Amino acid sequence: MRVFSASIETFLAKLHLFAREILREEFGVRVVRTRFHTPDGWTWPITLVAIDDRRVLGYFNRDDCTIGINKCLMYTAKDRVIKNLLRHELAHYFTFIRHPGPGIDCTAHGAEFKATCIAYGLAPEIGLATMEVRAENDAIEGELRNEEVIARFRKLMSLSASDNEHEAALAILRANELMVKHNLDAVAVEQGAGDIEYCVKLVIPCKRKNPRVTAIGEILREFLVYPVHAAEGLEVTGTRENVEHAEYIAAYLDRELAAAWRKARDESPRRSLKQKAFMIALAQSFRKKLVAATRRLPDRDRKALVVMNEALEWACNGAYGGGLHSSSSTYDACSESTSRGAAAGSNLDVRRGLSSRGVVKLLGG
Repeated sequence: MRVFSASIETFLAKLHLFAREILREEFGVRVVRTRFHTPDGWTWPITLVAIDDRRVLGYFNRDDCTIGINKCLMYTAKDRVIKNLLRHELAHYFTFIRHPGPGIDCTAHGAEFKATCIAYGLAPEIGLATMEVRAENDAIEGELRNEEVIARFRKLMSLSASDNEHEAALAILRANELMVKHNLDAVAVEQGAGDIEYCVKLVIPCKRKNPRVTAIGEILREFLVYPVHAAEGLEVTGTRENVEHAEYIAAYLDRELAAAWRKARDESPRRSLKQKAFMIALAQSFRKKLVAATRRLPDRDRKALVVMNEALEWACNGAYGGGLHSSSSTYDACSESTSRGAAAGSNLDVRRGLSSRGVVKLLGG
């Protein structure tokens, strides 16, 4: 899982300095800010992110040329250990550059990887699959109180999928009561807390974009997380709690939007609805309700929401190594699809609440 915070931002800046130094002095390439140039004329990004993973200290991802470094090294490792780990992952990177085809696994420690280490004169221990000095990070992440709340939230959200409408509505109400109480406790106990850590989580696996997932991403923007369509699907960045909640909200919306589309398509006389136009209108209609609720908040809370959203954008950009970019697409207009989508969006019954700490609250419709 990718993570980001003010402390991690400083750690990543240090990693970038180390990486640029290693690239220039040991790999012999020209480095310009966040990219490096290989002799064949290609330029490659230097994208470093922090991860929270008990199983690995680092990785190289060939899909986006990203190097992930475990955040535990920020607290436990000496500079020499960090530099050796960077050398190891850069060796994977250059194995990919030297053998870009699909037939070679650049993340493995096979003959090609070993040849890369030799070609660039890296010390023998750099090429080992298991490094000699392994940083340990056995501390429990998060507070046990928060984990208990998340577990109870999961149970309530599972009940919200019940076919019994009364049971589903009651589950949402209980989830709201749980989050309100937890939020009040958090404000009372943790006001003015220090460095906030944000994390990234895949909430809907989806290799290719589709209208329903795009609509869910647009709606999740109102739930104090920052959605991004990544290679593996829809990911969200936010505080650990809010990301956990967003995962269940996304699953709920995935079911509801799929059902709404089936119903609209079956009820359409000509059955010629455009799914993209329908989902865009649905998301816009639903977000309007959330924005209207925001406008009724006190000035202090509205200002807090602006600050939270700015912090989320900053955290998301940092979690992806500064590699975020926006995209736009076109779609065929269809008045019936838009009308039915807007009606479906207005009928969705989950609304989000706002707190001074940005904890998501589910409110019964």
